Amino acid sequence: MGLHNNILRRGATYAWRKRLPSSLGGGMIQISLRTNDPLIARRLAVIVNAESVRIFDRMAEVGLSKEEARKLLRAVIEQELHAIELRRAAASDAPESDAWQRERSADWAMGKALMFMSQRGASARDLSEDDIAGLLAEGHTPSEVGAVEACLDMESQAYAHPPGQYGNSRALKAMRRALGREDVSTMEFMQGRQIWYQGRAAALLTSLKGDRSFDEAMDLASALARGQGDPASDPAPPVALAPSKEPETDYDPAISALTLRLMEQKRRQGLSGQMITQMTRVFELFAEATGITDIRDLRQAHVSKFVDVLHALPVSYRKSPKDRDKPLRQILSAAKGKATGLSATTIGRNLDYLGQLLTKARSEGFANVMQIDLGSLRPRKTTRDRDDRPAFTAADVQHLFAHPVWQGNKPKQKWQEEGPNVTRDGLYWLPLVAALSGARREEIAGLKAAEILEIDGVPAMQIAPNANRGLKTPSSHRTLPLHPQLIDLGLVDLARVRLAEAGPDADLFPDLNPGKEGVKFGDKIDYRFRLLVQNRLDGNPDGKVFHSFRHYVATQLGRTDGVTEALRKDILGHKGADITSERYSEVSILSEMATAIARLPRLPVERKPEW
Repeated sequence: MGLHNNILRRGATYAWRKRLPSSLGGGMIQISLRTNDPLIARRLAVIVNAESVRIFDRMAEVGLSKEEARKLLRAVIEQELHAIELRRAAASDAPESDAWQRERSADWAMGKALMFMSQRGASARDLSEDDIAGLLAEGHTPSEVGAVEACLDMESQAYAHPPGQYGNSRALKAMRRALGREDVSTMEFMQGRQIWYQGRAAALLTSLKGDRSFDEAMDLASALARGQGDPASDPAPPVALAPSKEPETDYDPAISALTLRLMEQKRRQGLSGQMITQMTRVFELFAEATGITDIRDLRQAHVSKFVDVLHALPVSYRKSPKDRDKPLRQILSAAKGKATGLSATTIGRNLDYLGQLLTKARSEGFANVMQIDLGSLRPRKTTRDRDDRPAFTAADVQHLFAHPVWQGNKPKQKWQEEGPNVTRDGLYWLPLVAALSGARREEIAGLKAAEILEIDGVPAMQIAPNANRGLKTPSSHRTLPLHPQLIDLGLVDLARVRLAEAGPDADLFPDLNPGKEGVKFGDKIDYRFRLLVQNRLDGNPDGKVFHSFRHYVATQLGRTDGVTEALRKDILGHKGADITSERYSEVSILSEMATAIARLPRLPVERKPEW
């Protein structure tokens, strides 16, 4: 028995494909059946084929006519070509030598993304391995492929909203202008939205004299780019589109409002409250330093001025209560003649935050931010990233845990002297867990007791956003097997006790709870830990900190045979080295991570018999 006429095989998976009726413009529509079983594929194809007849009939009744579709396509392309012309004219005046090329690269990335959107709709959000391979085969770099993915992520968000809201409102407005009517049915909008993507993509790619894969749309775009009329349309005059200084957007252009929208997005993504506060303060400083309150007024010179201010600020600005509410001009005036200037790392981080704000603005239709270049303003670092925070050596770690905190000490003010007591509080546990896992201080300090669990027989800790703290990055969300010594010392037992005492929402280390918003859980041990390090490392002349445990673990894993770079990154919660490894590689299995973590050197700490 042969397969259904509308079935084809794409690699190992079957797909259904059928030509649209000529009344709907012709062309092919294809749907993956998500199976490699021919029998299941035949059964699904019968269902899809029957449903397609009903849908095609409905589209013919309520969809756009062929003339309306062409009118919309023409209007979209004309408007996009006009916008491209304005952007490139502005780029030609930019002093940076690569401004023109960056503008063309951005147009190419968006054009490719819109091409995929026009063909696949919301399912285009993630490029397939074949897509990536195809782009690389065309000679594009992984960075350029990443730019396409970023554009896809931004554009595909519109699909989650009704026609009149957010990104979808731009397509709806274009349809209403082109068709000369306010009433647009749901089916007309769905069909028109694909045309909107198709027209924008065609204009962008044609303007680069590049991709020619759109047949009708690309032919029309080429004709319009040459100033010719539409050869396939009636000789009716084109729809007049009044150029505007800035594309229309439904969003409040105030930087304060833009900041609130970005922070709300970050909250949904699980960013910690402290990070949100930190980013918000940077944006407030930016507005104060530049005087810009409307994102539409932002220009390159304003960003340059902001960086100049960062170089002029004292390192401890607004950290003391008396300076917290002091105007910026007073802080700068008082700093004259003194050593000033934030570190290259801090300035770079502030520019990263600003870049996220500009990305948000661009996604909402504020086109002027496309001209802003942050890269040229980044200060050159004089040290390697690995040297920013020195690592504990293996000898340091062994020496640290010989401290009375873990061996037995005296109470209260004499806690650094040898004695009979071992208090298993946050100061006891946090360094232990850090040295035997590589986890960040806040990841450990904010753990809930229920996040110490067993998965497939492997004792582990779940590092995920919770009520105590968010996470630094999406890649920080991970499950870490527990080092055997942590189990021996009673970390799993502690979690059970805490659950029995305080229920499923119990904090694992309740003594670290700051009791007020804006203070980190790990801050409770900060002062004593610094004193402890100074005590054990002869005053700590290298300035080693709690984060030095993380560098120590990274070094130990890197020197361990059989621990791959990907496995090390999964343990530490780092992003992949490139787009392919970050998005398409599998997460290391728990048993492999457990084997690697178990090879970290044991510490000179023993469990007391009375525990």
